[in-house]
Amino acid sequence: MTGGDWLIGRRGQALALGATLLVLFAIWVGCVQPLAAWYGEREETLRTQRALAERMEGLAATLPLLRRSVQSGSGGRDAGATLSGASDSVASATLQERVQAMATAAGASLTSVETLPAETTGAWRRIGLRITLTASWPVLTHLLQALDDATPRMLVDDLHIHAAILVAHPVGLPLDTSFIVYAFRAGGAAGETRP
Repeated sequence: MTGGDWLIGRRGQALALGATLLVLFAIWVGCVQPLAAWYGEREETLRTQRALAERMEGLAATLPLLRRSVQSGSGGRDAGATLSGASDSVASATLQERVQAMATAAGASLTSVETLPAETTGAWRRIGLRITLTASWPVLTHLLQALDDATPRMLVDDLHIHAAILVAHPVGLPLDTSFIVYAFRAGGAAGETRP
């Protein structure tokens, strides 16, 4: 067997096949796979953008109806959609009473309730309370769900949850929790109500 005999015959064919497979693998890893991944990412981005565009079109379609309701003076105000009360302090007391009742029904007791200054938001007054409590996870989720389902509509903001210690099964662990609850009342100034 001479020096070039290994390039011919079965060994040469096996070597050529191996080299071809190695080149194909390198092309796959270096070109095809990154292009396929890029294509998949672009496809996902386009799908997300299409879903967002459809949602925005749906919201835009409701805009004329909302404008008509505001111009007609109803402003979309349903009975019970806002806090009652002739002033911010009365509305704040009403909100505090409702939140306290929901906390009691959920099995939680409020540690502290701080009344926040009311703010004007368009034709509405935003009434806020900073709530602090210690409760287990199931009780906390029950309370947050009750706030989400409440009438008048209540919004939770600035939610902070802290556990004192880390344990393997934290479900029953008391959690120190604070958050802000917002609700709205009709009226443009602190003591004014809208007819």
